[in-house]
Amino acid sequence: MTNTINNFFLSGFNNASYFDRRKAKYLFYIILATLLFVVIATVSQLYLQLGPVYLSANLIALAGLVTSLYLFKLKKTNAAGHMMACTIVFSISLESILVDSFSNDPAIRYRLYVNFTALLAVYFIILSFFREKKYVMRYALAFELLLSLHAAVIYRQIHTIPKMGAYTIEHFCAISIGMVIIAAICTWLLAYMEALLQQNREYAERFKLHNEELEKMVELRTHALQSSNNSLREFAYIVSHDLKEPLRTISGFVTLIKKELHKQGLDDNEIEEYIAYVTAGTRQMELLIDDILTYSKLTEAEKKQETVNVTGVISMVRSRLAKSIYESDCDIHLTPVAPVTGDTAMLAQLFENLLSNAIKYRNPDRTLKITIGCNKGANFVRYYVQDNGIGIPSQYFDTIFKAFKRLHSKREYEGTGVGLAICKKIVELHGGEMGVDSIEGEGSTFWFTLPLSQIELPVVQAV
Repeated sequence: MTNTINNFFLSGFNNASYFDRRKAKYLFYIILATLLFVVIATVSQLYLQLGPVYLSANLIALAGLVTSLYLFKLKKTNAAGHMMACTIVFSISLESILVDSFSNDPAIRYRLYVNFTALLAVYFIILSFFREKKYVMRYALAFELLLSLHAAVIYRQIHTIPKMGAYTIEHFCAISIGMVIIAAICTWLLAYMEALLQQNREYAERFKLHNEELEKMVELRTHALQSSNNSLREFAYIVSHDLKEPLRTISGFVTLIKKELHKQGLDDNEIEEYIAYVTAGTRQMELLIDDILTYSKLTEAEKKQETVNVTGVISMVRSRLAKSIYESDCDIHLTPVAPVTGDTAMLAQLFENLLSNAIKYRNPDRTLKITIGCNKGANFVRYYVQDNGIGIPSQYFDTIFKAFKRLHSKREYEGTGVGLAICKKIVELHGGEMGVDSIEGEGSTFWFTLPLSQIELPVVQAV
């Protein structure tokens, strides 16, 4: 029943602001409480047979309160609040002033205090709802006029009794001073609250302007940074393309020189060695340029968001590395893996680099074994690529993920020193972390986290 009444009257304020909803709810409960009080008072006065004046006043109050509920339903909260306050004040004045107009009992001078208390209760209700100085001052003035009228009626009735006229004036002055003091205090409090609210509005406006300026500055800098990144990518592509041309020329002419020397029968081991150095250098330079270009192209803008079947990705990588896998005679074991969310091409690059490194840095004294697996978390998957290769000293765990950082010479192991930096950047672009656990001479385990896909994919066996 209560929920039905609340929904009927308060449903119209669902889209209003928080403050307006609270204000409407407060007024609604005040009107209901006042209505209940007037109904109880009416029944009591009928039972006590206090007379038609009290009954008329209560009927007027009931009519006014019902009208207030109607205005409230129409979402006219201020009008409903004024209707409730004016109705109650009129009823109180009617009961006190009209009844006292027919009495000459000296005790009626104390009725001023009863009337003052009733009006003061309504005054505080008005203050708690409207919270505006203009309404507080207007109602205070209206209440003062009503008390003056009531005091005049009482004075007229009992001033002929000795000292009663002076007592009436004395009581009225005390009540008037109290009303003025209360109105002044309430006005000062409201003025102070309004000053605080205005100050908060000014601060909020300043913060808003400041935030807008910061957002514009961030937008401008982000745009500038994106333009700079685009320029850098274009520069890296152009430079890599331009650098590859002379390398191809060098490689091609070195090959022609070697063939020409063979034609002329000039087989010299030293010349062969020099030509091998030049060929290896050009090949190393081409690999370095390719890795730099790959690293520069790894950006958030290039990354695609899709559900990736890791089993299929590893199968594709094994096909690419088929020659290296065959020559190294390695054993790759793939445990059941979980699908992730990310970019298929980037993740293929990630697994290809890790498998290539495992093959490259294998231990020649034992058969290479590589295990690929994962551990599922709540929202992520922790993948690992484990091998039994030469291992990595613990002091170099952080160094190996930096670009161009190598632990071995190019004569021992070919490479550019960019592969693991590419792997780490790919993982970070996917919002994950990457690290390594290794024991020198026993093997390494490279691990990384990727976001778990909520879409279950069918298991595809690696070829």
